Formats: sequence, structure tokens, C-alpha cells
Amino acid sequence: MKKLILLLLVASTIVGCKESKEYLSVSGKIKNADTKELEILAKDFIKTIAVNDDGTFKDTLKVEKGVFTLTDGRNKAVLFLANGYDLNIDVDAQDFTNINFEGKGKESNNYILKKIAFSKSELANPKSYFSLEKTAFDARINELIELNANISKEKVDTFLITKIESDNNRFIDYLKKNYDLKHAASINTSKGAPSPKFNNLENYDGSTTSLDDLKGKFVYIDVWATWCGPCKQQIPYLQKVEETYHDKNIEFVSISTDRKNKYNAWRNMIESKGMGGIQLFAGDDYSFSQAYQINSIPRFILIDPKGNIVDANAPRPSDPGLIKLFDSLGI
Repeated sequence: MKKLILLLLVASTIVGCKESKEYLSVSGKIKNADTKELEILAKDFIKTIAVNDDGTFKDTLKVEKGVFTLTDGRNKAVLFLANGYDLNIDVDAQDFTNINFEGKGKESNNYILKKIAFSKSELANPKSYFSLEKTAFDARINELIELNANISKEKVDTFLITKIESDNNRFIDYLKKNYDLKHAASINTSKGAPSPKFNNLENYDGSTTSLDDLKGKFVYIDVWATWCGPCKQQIPYLQKVEETYHDKNIEFVSISTDRKNKYNAWRNMIESKGMGGIQLFAGDDYSFSQAYQINSIPRFILIDPKGNIVDANAPRPSDPGLIKLFDSLGI
């Protein structure tokens, strides 16, 4: 009898192992495909999946539960994968935002789609909160909390729910803790408000320059640093804009936020890249950056001839919207 019970337990264990999938299946179709393969990527993970002539694909893979990227080499989509899933994906190569999930695992992936849609909405933009008066701010926070609570979580993986709800709570905490400071800054740097000033900053030509020295002209300000890759990327575009508007009623001012030990690097870069306009070194004077609440660079600001703010976060030189803005102002 004991041997019979032992055999039954062994058989039960074998059946249990067969029913517990240690992998997941992924299949689907990519419309308008111009590639013969897809890749599923994560840190220290890559899986290449062949795409048939009709755009269909199917494969299995073993993963650590988490967020992955699906790409055709040009477009990207976010996936949540876990072993045991049998996920079907339909996507259009001309628009990876047009993606549809079916099968086991679809609920978690649709949950991510809702999170992505939220991240692109005005509700995800901190500035849209900080510009509000307190009563309206509180109402907006309650709207956000209610929206998050009402998103369906049925059959969504608890790992994913915990991660996204943690992100939501951090975002709400950030808004609440920073409201007073950021609201005051948004009022002080709103369109039409007198611009915060910079005073007596060292000019590359050896003089000093203040914002008041430039009254009577539009002033386009680039807040940058020599160590900042995106800042340096904008330099050729800025030079072209300066050349186009060199005889117009506008001054181009670049304010370096480099530390004092980078002073020579600042001068050398201006010379090596042939940078024009008014080149200023802020050094330890952080007052202008703090007044505009600048926490990332490059940052571009446009001020009118009276010293009032036109746009506290103006388009970059590489953005065609900058020329449209200039034209709309008759510069």
C-alpha cells in the first residue's frame, strides 16, 4: 500500500510539472511589416522572433516576470511578460501605438497601455497642476486619485499593479510636496510677467552684462553648460538662427551654468565652435536659474522688449516652432 501511495504521489508531481508552464508563448501579426524579424528586449535579455511573409509570427520564450520592449528595429512598444502567458499581439508597423492584445496576459498589457496613455495626457504634466490656485489644485489631485482607482485591475498581475500604483503615489506626493514652491515660480514666470533678471554676469568679451542692458529688444536666452550633450547638439541650430536674425530686433544670449573650475573649458568651447551672440558665465550666481526653476538643460527663454516673459520654456533652435513664434511676434 505504501508503495502504491508513493507511486501516486510521484505521478501527481509529474503531472503537476507538465501543467506548470516554465515559458510563455507569443504570437500575432504585424501589419505593413517591412522587416523579417522582431526583437523582445530587456536588461540582459534579447529574443529574436522571425516574421513570416504575411506578417505573422510565433515563438516561445522563458523570462523573468517584468516589463519588456517589442521592436521591429524602428518602432517600439511596451510589453509585460510572465511565464505561463499565451499572448497574441496585433500591431501596425506604421503606428506602434495601434496595438491590440488577446489571450492570457492581455489584461496586464492593456493595463500598461492605459498607463502610457495617461503619461501622454495633461494629467501627467506637473506644470498643469502647479499653475492652478489651491482649490483647483486639490480638485485636480482628487480627479487623479479617482482616475487611478477606477482603472480596471481584474486579472492584472499583482507585481505590475504594485509597481504602477507605487509610481502613481510618488507622483502625487511630488505634486503635493512641491506645490507651494512651484506654484509661486509658475506665477512669477508666466507669460506676460516681468522676467527675473540676471545682473552683471561676466561676458566673454571681458565686460559684464545684465538683462536690463538689453531692454528694447527681444531676448532669446539659452541656459546651457559645456558638459551637456543636448546643449552642444543645439549649438549649430542656434548659430543658424542667429545668422538669420542677426539684423533683427533680437539679442541671442547664452548663459553658462558651468562651475568655476570649468571656466577655461567654457572659453575654449566658445572659441573652438565659433559661438556667437552674447556669451555669459554665471559661475556661482544661480539666481536666474533658481528664479526660473531650471532643473534640466538646455532651457530656452524668450523675453520681449519691455522685459516681460513671452515663453519661459521656448522652443529649441532645432524646433521649427521657434521660427513660427518669431514670425508671429514680427521679429
